[in-house]
Amino acid sequence: MKITEYIRHSSVGVKLIVLLLLILCGVFVIAIPMLFVRGEYALLIGIYLQNIGMFILPALVAAMLFWGDASQGLHLNKAPRLVELLCIVVLYFVATPMFNRLVEWNESISLPAAFSGIEAWMRQQEEAAAAVTEQMLQIKSFAHFLAVVLGIGLLTGMGEEMVFRGVLQQVVQGKSRRAHWAIWTCAFLFSAIHLQFYGFFPRLLLGAFFGYLLVWSCNLWLPIFGHFLNNSMVVCIAYVTGNASDNTLEALGTAQSSTGWLAWVSLVATALLLYLFYKKVFVADREVKGISSDGR
Repeated sequence: MKITEYIRHSSVGVKLIVLLLLILCGVFVIAIPMLFVRGEYALLIGIYLQNIGMFILPALVAAMLFWGDASQGLHLNKAPRLVELLCIVVLYFVATPMFNRLVEWNESISLPAAFSGIEAWMRQQEEAAAAVTEQMLQIKSFAHFLAVVLGIGLLTGMGEEMVFRGVLQQVVQGKSRRAHWAIWTCAFLFSAIHLQFYGFFPRLLLGAFFGYLLVWSCNLWLPIFGHFLNNSMVVCIAYVTGNASDNTLEALGTAQSSTGWLAWVSLVATALLLYLFYKKVFVADREVKGISSDGR
């Protein structure tokens, strides 16, 4: 039996090992050009190389090994509908106050004194990540703005969704109907791998939402668009305001602002919209096409 046939019919564990090996190969491949990258745009170039070498290419190779056709296997073989994209945009803005309150709560968590060393390490990781983000968002021109949107918005959205939802979630779910297990497991890994505990829970919910989008639609372009929108809005705000940490949108719904009540309105409205989004857009579309509830 050929190695590709063996991998295609192998267990979940073998496929996960193959995916991990492909990502590690990507790490070594991008490490070589990064040795020669210098200058003020080195960080941005690193983001490009990381997303292409560690996420996009490994996901494509893994999809070809696991399913034969990468486009079909990753559910990239059909264009999203306009109504689906509009629903994601509406949900993003409606859910913003709720997410802001969740971010505020997550950032305020303190561990018991016995874990002070761990908490200090987590704070250091958070500060280091914030410093990198702040450096990345020091945008100097419109061309630079477009380059950052391409790197942080599009390439990061594509790369992370292709690996976590396109490959990992589908491998974990397999042919079973344990979609919820697969979605939340991959959302947990998606959030944990960023090593930012004080943003863990918002990122966990975001990852779960992207996972449900894939299950509902069988179209990876929707999670990619949602990821792109979330990341690109940060870049847009930084470009418009000139300061990524000082903007009205991020203050909406927080307990420290006068709009704290909006968090609860946002929570209820988001839940209602998610239900309507699911029933009126995805379920209705499946019924028209006669597709089973698991999308296969």
